[in-house]
Amino acid sequence: MNTSDSRSAAPEAAPTPADSHGAIDLSARATALTREDTPTAPPAGEGLHLPLITSIGEADFEGVLSTSQTVPVVLVMWSSRSLESKPTLAMLEAITREQAGAFQLVEIDIDQAPQIAQAFQIQAVPTVVALVGGRPVPLFQGSAAKEQVLPVIAQVLEAAAQMGVTARIAVAAADTVAPIPPEHEAPLSAEAEGRLDEAIAGWEKVIELNPRDEAAKAHLSRVRLAARSADADRSDPAARADALFAAGDAAVAFDALLNLIGSATDDRERDALRLRLLDLFRVAGSTPEVTKARTRLAMLLM
Repeated sequence: MNTSDSRSAAPEAAPTPADSHGAIDLSARATALTREDTPTAPPAGEGLHLPLITSIGEADFEGVLSTSQTVPVVLVMWSSRSLESKPTLAMLEAITREQAGAFQLVEIDIDQAPQIAQAFQIQAVPTVVALVGGRPVPLFQGSAAKEQVLPVIAQVLEAAAQMGVTARIAVAAADTVAPIPPEHEAPLSAEAEGRLDEAIAGWEKVIELNPRDEAAKAHLSRVRLAARSADADRSDPAARADALFAAGDAAVAFDALLNLIGSATDDRERDALRLRLLDLFRVAGSTPEVTKARTRLAMLLM
């Protein structure tokens, strides 16, 4: 993740406007907005009636600048030509829903909005920029992990608060739930109907196309666990670990698999056990037991 220096809370100056006729002049528009009537913030306890996540073209950009006078806006400029764009969009959409109205996410396809790309002097995609009070704050370019982006967003919100840009977007419960991606529909249907082999193949294909799809990885781990449990040999120690996990004894299951990994003498067997344990980690989610077991696994594999 390539980031700007975010230690200063004040937004940077706008990029130099493009020279071509009709190009968007960010600097001029930001200055004009400070002289014009800006959107009125709603009364305390109310939210702005705006979409939480929206896609815009060049004709809509002035409205986004206006919105940023009252609520922070995060722009993600992307292209279908960039393999990193879709995972970045999905990650930012997830963060936006989790923040539940603290900022608006605006997605801009630069192939359809070249003047916006020119105004921001885009050198790479995806590029993510915040707008606070009409002024751009460069955030990062390229791919980034969610845990890297969260503190960057927190800094944007802190800077916005210092500038008095503190309104929120009114959010319905449905707005915080991500829609089901089209590529997830077939494996989900196979899973629901008990066609586990087909579901496994479907999730593996989804992950092949998008290796950053963490939801698909969690689904795949859960289905693999279900498939193993349906045809388990209870005399197999690894199968017994699966059964312990399914019964709610996650810590005991982790310890059993870690003991097997530690005693394995064959690299292929050790790797199969490691992958089995990672399946259980993904199904369990972020828990203290998972953190402890991950630490022990790392030590065993050193």
